[in-house]
Amino acid sequence: MVIRELKDGSSIVSTQEDHAELSAQFAAHWGNKDFARLRPYDTMVFATTYHDSGYREWEGNPPMNVAQGRPYAHREEIPSFEPVELRAYARNIDWVSSQDRYAGLLVSMHRTGLWQNRYQTFTSPKGRLRDRSAEVKTALQNFEAQQQEVKQTLGGGNLKFDNELWFNYRALQIYDLLSLYFCCDGYTDDEHFKEDLLAPIRLSYDSPDETDLRVAPNGAGAVRMEPYPFDVAPLTVSARARIVPPGTYASAEACLEAYHRAPRKLLSFEISR
Repeated sequence: MVIRELKDGSSIVSTQEDHAELSAQFAAHWGNKDFARLRPYDTMVFATTYHDSGYREWEGNPPMNVAQGRPYAHREEIPSFEPVELRAYARNIDWVSSQDRYAGLLVSMHRTGLWQNRYQTFTSPKGRLRDRSAEVKTALQNFEAQQQEVKQTLGGGNLKFDNELWFNYRALQIYDLLSLYFCCDGYTDDEHFKEDLLAPIRLSYDSPDETDLRVAPNGAGAVRMEPYPFDVAPLTVSARARIVPPGTYASAEACLEAYHRAPRKLLSFEISR
């Protein structure tokens, strides 16, 4: 789960698909006179929409962090989670690939990239490399071997294929990072954002030129971006979430019941030049 804790002890909780849907809104509006529009457009929006799917059964009744009164957050150590995680990744890659092989390739690269600090494609945020279990290392090797096969099939000797693929991989990472900023990482208090920097970001498929994307607070629930990467200004985006109230629970079952009963809310954010 993607979770932001508020000062009153409540939590804003979004599923992985809620978070990915916000990411997809960035993909759908990316591009203007300074930033290239995505290509293939439909495939990129599709891949971004489902880049973190695979957890529906698990998130339907998630294990609860009873001490915190909410589900476990995506960066917390979740008991016995790794086998669930690896099955979810493999299943999601297979499903996305069955709909669109190029989208499946990007989703697979997203997963293996997260295990390797997004392939070191960003200087900000820096991220960190950490050792992985033997099971994750095996999955990484298998996924990357599958990726090579798909690249050879889809590339078809096109010299521009790898360039476009890595542009699109980096674009997907931008949308993922921006969604995490709005969902959980980007706050100084309950309503206001902090300054942030994403770098480097390529401007065009046909040029190596890069820029730094600066994000600055612009009032409650709003930010400015410079340079501005979207096709409309201002751009309003939204994310579905549950507002889980603070509470102390005698059992995981009671905590889960409170989670199921939590009110839903559509969170809106405004992005300006």
